[in-house]
Amino acid sequence: MSKLYDTIGTSTPDQLLAKVEADPIAVNLLPGQGELKRGTVLYKDANGFYVKAGNANISTSYDLVVLNEDVDTGNDGTAVAEVAAAYREGTFIDGKVKYNNSGTMAPVTAAHKVVLRLFGIKFNQSVESAGTFQNGPALITYKANNGASPAEADVVIETARGGSYTVLNNTDSKLGFTAPATKAFSKWNTKADGSGTDYAAAASYTANADLTLYAVWA
Repeated sequence: MSKLYDTIGTSTPDQLLAKVEADPIAVNLLPGQGELKRGTVLYKDANGFYVKAGNANISTSYDLVVLNEDVDTGNDGTAVAEVAAAYREGTFIDGKVKYNNSGTMAPVTAAHKVVLRLFGIKFNQSVESAGTFQNGPALITYKANNGASPAEADVVIETARGGSYTVLNNTDSKLGFTAPATKAFSKWNTKADGSGTDYAAAASYTANADLTLYAVWA
């Protein structure tokens, strides 16, 4: 998986996941709507306030945005909504952007997405049927583990989550770890004391999770 989903939604996959390259904008919310959740589609009403969009509002007749933060506008109608960060441009994940369907927030449909794309709101991946959604790249951390003195810094490499990753040799140009005196590189292990899982250089790893590898010198 690409780096598209690095930041937003890492620990809250039920909420919106979005590319963070688009600049957020501020919108005036109609007071008294209660709590508006991140990922809500909003439209600008005749008075210039943004309101939860219903099915009929997701059209080119309205100015549309997608909310990028949870906002409580007040339930009593007297609270004055300040502004909320929203995206008019950005890449989103299907099923995480919602519209008001007769009082129930529902995922936008394929027809809605066509309209939203015209506003620069693009959809990248469908996860409605997925279980736990893993976002962002997998991080492979290499540790010299008492290599040559002075201690060599850790090296962190990003790889596509879910893809196949080839474990590096300690002499790879991305690492360049140096063996301690009288010792040579033997393998990698998931624990510093070598009691974890072994990984040989050039071994294949399915990157479904982050992995930390300690050099084992023998």
